[in-house]
Amino acid sequence: MALPKHVIQFAQGNTTIYEAMKDYYFHALAEDGEEVHFSYDKTKTLAEKDKIMHKALFSEIGRISNQPMPEGISVEQWAGNPNFVWATFATVNMLIDSIIPDTLIKDIGRYTDIRTVGFGETATFDIVPNSLFTTSRGSNARRTTFVQKQFKTSKTLVPENHAITVETSLYRMLSGEESIAEFVRKAVISMQRDMLFNAYDALNALVENAKFPQALKKAGYDKAKLLNLCEVVTAYNNGKKAVIMGTASALSKILPEASEGYRVIMNSDNMSIQLIKNVFGYDVIVMPQVATGHNFELKLDDDKIYVLAPTSDKLIKGAIEGTTLTQHVDYNDNANLTATATFNKRYIFEAVTNATCGVIELG
Repeated sequence: MALPKHVIQFAQGNTTIYEAMKDYYFHALAEDGEEVHFSYDKTKTLAEKDKIMHKALFSEIGRISNQPMPEGISVEQWAGNPNFVWATFATVNMLIDSIIPDTLIKDIGRYTDIRTVGFGETATFDIVPNSLFTTSRGSNARRTTFVQKQFKTSKTLVPENHAITVETSLYRMLSGEESIAEFVRKAVISMQRDMLFNAYDALNALVENAKFPQALKKAGYDKAKLLNLCEVVTAYNNGKKAVIMGTASALSKILPEASEGYRVIMNSDNMSIQLIKNVFGYDVIVMPQVATGHNFELKLDDDKIYVLAPTSDKLIKGAIEGTTLTQHVDYNDNANLTATATFNKRYIFEAVTNATCGVIELG
């Protein structure tokens, strides 16, 4: 996907380092065995790309600070320049912004409408009625019948600040001993995980709300309940096709059914049993799990199956302020010559929709 407008504006037309950061990030995901939906350069190794990033970083910092490092000056001496330090973290901010929110699409894009807003701005979502007009029987002598008018409403989301404070050896980072690309990658993953938590929490809050229609909440699984829920969700979303979503563990409890056989891949050297990808015309989508970071727990509920229509109004709305801001403590102010930086990113996710969805509680 294209770089955010504020990153392009910051780069003043030369987006090489920011494109390289995206390439590095998705290459690293592929190396970790994750499914990547974006292309990346496969002709270079991550180590080679790391060196390219380091060299490009110095060039970009020099441009931003308007103070290229003079010849004969060592890195440790130049790192004491406050303009140089400021430009370093300003560039890191843009490197982070070049990747988010692209990283979220593959995980929550099916049910989340994500909008990026400018600094200090809010996101307003228009919610139009999902109902149809009533058709009534009228006589030949009447000019009008039952008069109807539909009104849309709107919901404004105000991004909330979230912060990450990290400590890094600026000297080692600038000297190339610590990877700037890996530093940015970890910051992106950390922010992404928290955004995923917010989106998942909003989805669960929706289906667990006391006002959620009981007709759309099924206790326990059987095929008839699942198909009925798919039909209801499709019908009440005006024909927009429902899909079945859940974690791999949740879906494995219902698909495939042992009594009806399994989806076995035979035409390969390595036979495998897989989840059924389509049930009576309804696609099945696996929701990737996310680590909570506590006692090896996972975030998503393995006892919930969601039925929703992705082509209808998205269930969750997200607003992300495009600009990442950083406050840093100069490394000369710390006795151990480390730089402390706090990355501030503003975002919010809420359940706001006119669409119909359902949930099966496996229990």
